[in-house]
Formats: sequence, structure tokens, C-alpha cells
Amino acid sequence: MDYKTLIREKRKEKGISQGKLAGLVQVSQPFIAEIESGRKKPSLDVLMRICTVLEISLFGEERKDE
Repeated sequence: MDYKTLIREKRKEKGISQGKLAGLVQVSQPFIAEIESGRKKPSLDVLMRICTVLEISLFGEERKDE
């Protein structure tokens, strides 16, 4: 699964709109739409903020609380 699909699916799974996600990561809603469509690539900083909000591991591993 590519990053844009993962971001869109996790966002929808958590019930977060593009506008809400944009506000949480301090970018515009159109920029989130462009990331999800693949028209734009986020900077590492923005990608890290998105991953933090959506609880996505940057390394593709699920976190397991022990």
C-alpha cells in the first residue's frame, strides 16, 4: 500500500475530515487532498506530523504495547 492510500484510509478509519487533519498538522485542506491524490508529496516534517496524528508508524510496523 502506498503512503497516500494509507493516509486516506487511516484518516477515514479515525473519522477525521481532510479539513480537520489539515488543521491538526498545520497545512491547508487542499494540500491534504493533493497528498491523498498523489499530486503533491509532503515534506518529511509534514509526513511525520500526519503519521503522529493518524498513529501511523513511519517504519510500517504496528506498535505493540507490552
